[in-house]
Amino acid sequence: MAAPAPSPALGHWEASPASTPGASDGASASPPLSHTPKDSPSSLESPAISALPRENDASVPHEKRGDLESPPAPASDDPNALPENAVTSDDSYSVFLPGVRLFIVACASASGFMSPFSINIYLPALPEITDKLHISSSKSLVSVTMYMLLQGLSPSVWAPISDAFGRRPVLLITFAVFLAANLGLSFANTYWALLVLRMAQASGASSAIAIGSGCISDVSQRAQRGTYMGWFQSGVMVGPAIGPVIGGLVSQRWHWHSVFFFLSGFGGVFLMFQALFLPESLRALVGNGSLRPIGIWRTLVPIRLVPPEYRDAPHMHRPKVHLRAMGFDRPWRMFGHLDVALLIALYALPFGTYTMVSSALSTVLNDNYGLTALKMGLCYITLGTGAALGSVISGKVIDRDYAIHLERHGAALNLHRVRLKNQVVFNAIFSVFVIANGWTLDRKVHLAAPLICQFCLALLSTLYFNSINTLLVDLFPTTAASVTAALNIGRCIFGAVCVAIVQPMINGIGYGWTFFLAACVTFFGTLPILAFLWYWGAHYKHRRDVRAKEKK
Repeated sequence: MAAPAPSPALGHWEASPASTPGASDGASASPPLSHTPKDSPSSLESPAISALPRENDASVPHEKRGDLESPPAPASDDPNALPENAVTSDDSYSVFLPGVRLFIVACASASGFMSPFSINIYLPALPEITDKLHISSSKSLVSVTMYMLLQGLSPSVWAPISDAFGRRPVLLITFAVFLAANLGLSFANTYWALLVLRMAQASGASSAIAIGSGCISDVSQRAQRGTYMGWFQSGVMVGPAIGPVIGGLVSQRWHWHSVFFFLSGFGGVFLMFQALFLPESLRALVGNGSLRPIGIWRTLVPIRLVPPEYRDAPHMHRPKVHLRAMGFDRPWRMFGHLDVALLIALYALPFGTYTMVSSALSTVLNDNYGLTALKMGLCYITLGTGAALGSVISGKVIDRDYAIHLERHGAALNLHRVRLKNQVVFNAIFSVFVIANGWTLDRKVHLAAPLICQFCLALLSTLYFNSINTLLVDLFPTTAASVTAALNIGRCIFGAVCVAIVQPMINGIGYGWTFFLAACVTFFGTLPILAFLWYWGAHYKHRRDVRAKEKK
């Protein structure tokens, strides 16, 4: 079978795993080190290590060294530029121990869980907040809308910092902000304090949505990326479902402030766990994992990250961070790529509809079925169960499709078609269940009917969303956090608009017609986008590849 051609994205040459059939993405791809004296020039004979610049080595020529390439830092802030110390061979994509890679993915999933969890744990307490703060239902929903806006915008700041300065420091800083906001909310007694601190809470927690994708790109190849993204997506999708269960239990047992006391404790434990054990994975700093971290990038508890032969590997460089070259505009410049902008729209339309369904659920369960806060929270379990199942299935489906297409097409593999081949079917079935959900709520059918619809909605939306997430990381592996931040901007702004309009629409035309219109806009709006990307997506990727090759 012919080896696939390299697919540069943002200057990153990612060779297909087909070039090393049967090999994992672990350390087996790199030859072991010779046990020569530590100070000997030949003490590190592995190309996976010798190709990387040593600490304090200021002169690293732009040349091939073994099977890896270590170009100097780019002179411009162009988003297509290759980061310093980048490792560009997929043959030795990560020398982290398999358990460490899985741990990084698990931490990414747990981090991604926190932001949507924090938005929905709050929903069952909205009636009490409305009463205690003497505000209208519309004003209480403004706090949800503002959270979503900050959830969309904040990663565009944190993502470029993490792409330059490292994943670990940014996650620690942002979760410290999240913890401080929750402590403030635990004692807030005014509407404006609630609003401002919820925005700070969103700013801290939402960083992980983008940085988590970056962590997965750091340690995974395309062949495994679907599974890893499925696990990551499970955190993002399960969070909104589990949040109301805990929120309903806590707020009914005590009061609405107790929700934020719980988040303070939960966030504090998670922050401490990250500080103790989460390793740095950014390839611009630690390469394929073979460069030893220093300072804040090093775990507080010494743990074994790589095989023993890498124990004497050189230390990482300290990143030289310049604000001008940080690339804070990089997530926004992603919208300048037509296929990326269309992929974001492809994600945002169903996401907006899904957000309308989940945000309206607590109100309708109270109005139509007279449920308590705890019972309302328990109803969200169906969404969590569907999302969890969808995450497992989607990862396997995505990786299977990739393997099949790689076998059939080799170098001619079309990433857009591989990742998007099932989207029409997923979206069609998703839209049918949106309509069914609306009319069962409108007719006040037995509660089991809308709960079944919501289970199916969560399952199908996870299948749909994971494919787009994986494709975006495939297209921009070296700046995965930035492209995910761009995706987050688009989906959260559209989701916030949908949250703002759903209740007025329900009041005006009822649940049935509201969700019927939402389903129609979702399905018919995505069809031309899918058609365009199916036929022209590869063209735009090829143009970026050519430009990246010319820059080299």
